[in-house]
Amino acid sequence: MLAVEPDSFPGDGWIWHNADRVVEERTCGGCVEIIPWILQVGKHMRPDADHDGGILLLESSEDMPPAGQIYWDLRAMGERGLPGRFAAVVVARPQAWARSRRNTPAQKREYAEAQRAAILRALSAYAPDAMAVFNVDFGHTDPQLILPYGGDMRIDGPNQTIAVRY
Repeated sequence: MLAVEPDSFPGDGWIWHNADRVVEERTCGGCVEIIPWILQVGKHMRPDADHDGGILLLESSEDMPPAGQIYWDLRAMGERGLPGRFAAVVVARPQAWARSRRNTPAQKREYAEAQRAAILRALSAYAPDAMAVFNVDFGHTDPQLILPYGGDMRIDGPNQTIAVRY
């Protein structure tokens, strides 16, 4: 039998930012490395105005992009004015281990913290009023919840809950 190292690490729970309101709206988003490519070609994305008040879902891939790249990708979106259209951002807990990059538990946490800092930096510049929730188990992580891209989500900041409707 093959022994397989886990690619996940225990979650520390959700981390909330600007959690002073309730946002209930349609979701949009995806892999933070891919969204800029979609924007570059101008396809497969609703018009910018359709995102007003919406919820942006962000995840990073198993390629484990460095925090600087995450910031640059969000900065490119920010210069277009896109992040500021969203009322809330939900960020997946990043995958922080790969067979080619067998990070220790401390390195996994350091990677997740650096990614969160990069996203908060971009949000402070381009969407300072947006509510954000980090470490949600969806996207390229394990375990993984299924969230409805394009579906409805309710984020209750004061009660720190998320509900989805498929």
